[in-house]
Parts: sequence; C-alpha cells; structure tokens
Amino acid sequence: MEQNDDTLIDPFPSGRISIEESHQPTLTVLSGTDVGRVYPLEHGVSVVGRSPDVKVHIAHESISRRHCELTVRHDGQTLLRDLGSTNGTRVDQSNIERNAVKLDQGARIRLSKGVVLKFEFQDMLEREARADLYSHAVRDPLTGIHNKRFLSERLEHELAYAERHRSELCLLMFDLDHFKRINDSFGHESGDLVLVEVTRRVQQMLRAEDVFARYGGEEFVVMMRSTPLTEAVTVAERIRAAIAARPVEAEAGPIPVTASIGVSAFDPNQPPSRQSLIAQADNRLYEAKELGRNRVSSP
Repeated sequence: MEQNDDTLIDPFPSGRISIEESHQPTLTVLSGTDVGRVYPLEHGVSVVGRSPDVKVHIAHESISRRHCELTVRHDGQTLLRDLGSTNGTRVDQSNIERNAVKLDQGARIRLSKGVVLKFEFQDMLEREARADLYSHAVRDPLTGIHNKRFLSERLEHELAYAERHRSELCLLMFDLDHFKRINDSFGHESGDLVLVEVTRRVQQMLRAEDVFARYGGEEFVVMMRSTPLTEAVTVAERIRAAIAARPVEAEAGPIPVTASIGVSAFDPNQPPSRQSLIAQADNRLYEAKELGRNRVSSP
C-alpha cells in the first residue's frame, strides 16, 4: 500500500518526550546584585542566601546568610520555604513561613526590598542565551574576570555591609609597569597574552569570596571582604611577587612583567564611599610608582 505523503511519522517511536522534560527550573535575578544572572536548579535542595557556601549565593547585605531553600522534585515540581530569615520571604504578594509553598511558572520571589528573583522553567537554549547576556554584561571579554561595572555595583553593597556590621574591607589596585612599552616592543597580541597570564597568576592568590576585576586597560582591582589591612598587604605582596616571578612566554620572546600595587581600607569611623575607597587605592598605586615601581604601598 502506497504511503500518503501527508502521513505523520512519530520521531520518538519508543515513547514521546514531553516538552517539560527538556525544561529546567531556574531563578533569575531581577533586582539587587548580579541583575540578569540565572541560577539553574538541580534536583534536590538548593539554599539561597548571602553565605558564599550556598548553592544560590546572592551577595546583598539585606538578605540572610541562609535565607530560604528550594526543593526540586523529580517530577519538576519546586517547593520554597523560608529558613527563618531576618526580612522574610514573599512569593508574589504573599508572605511565606517555614511551610513549603509550591512555585508556579513566573513566580516572583522577594527576599527583601532590594532583592527579587523570578522562578521559571527554561530550556537549554534559553539558559545559554541568558547566561551569555549576563556574562557579556559583567565579564571582561579578554581575561574572563569581572569588569568595572560589576565591581562598582558589588562594592556599594559590600560597603553597606561593612558599615552595618563594622567589619573590615580592603581594596588592592594594581597596574602593570611600563605596559605601553610592552605593547610597543612586542605587539598588542603579546600585550593581551600578558594580561591573560597575569590574570591567571593573580587568581591563584585569591579566595573564592574575593572579587577580582579588570578596571580598565592594564589596571586591576581586588576587593577583599572581612580582611584586615595587614592581611591585605600580605596578599598584595604575594601578588606582586607572583607577577614578577618569571617572564611571560610569548611568540615574540619572554616578556618581563612587574606590577605596582596600592592598598586601601574601609574606615568605619568615616562615611562609606565607593569613590573615596577607590581614590585611596589609586593614590597608593601612584605612590608605589613614584617610589620606583614593582612594590606595594599601603596606609
């Protein structure tokens, strides 16, 4: 019997795959820090909070260290409950307690006045597209570390946290000595290679909770929370030594690299100011260069 051309053939003869099976529950940050970031949720329990060791880490001083938790069942159903947070948790317009609440597609989760998340199911294409958009917004395309915009936003919240808890906060600002000479002598491709290699070396010196950002050109900033000045200076010296330890190997030949570093510290007796903390670090950086480069300058 001749088959009609309009006959539909089932592409999944062993069992049709529902569209829900290809969608993953996610949280998207709508306001607060890291706006636009998407957190995919795996099966099981994911805790949301300010603590660096939770699965959904949101560095905003208005939320608790362990604020709430989401449980994703194998059927995709997702439950939310508060963990006794200071500011509470709201789903759309309703406060929730420690009892689990089922989340519907598009639910808005408010953790505080400043932090709102959106719950939704996304397929792989959507997740990858949003991840790319977020990465382009907050990451430096050459080195892969955070950019100036991300650092500025995070620093505002870290200063608020430091003022509220009277905790310590330090900045390290450094740039590469005579970097223009490197570009002129070895070429811009070699200059880019130097920036990438320096980034790699510095990352090995830092903690997971430190924020490392390319501030512009050959200038970088490290933000260190809950860190006394003496410890920050020690880390700065390790960074300086790691950068200067050996030349960067490039096609044009080995390139010697050194860096000058300025350190500043939050003063709890002064009004918190992102601009003043950065300006202090920048002044110390300039001082390090004036004193001969390849050194650390601090208060």
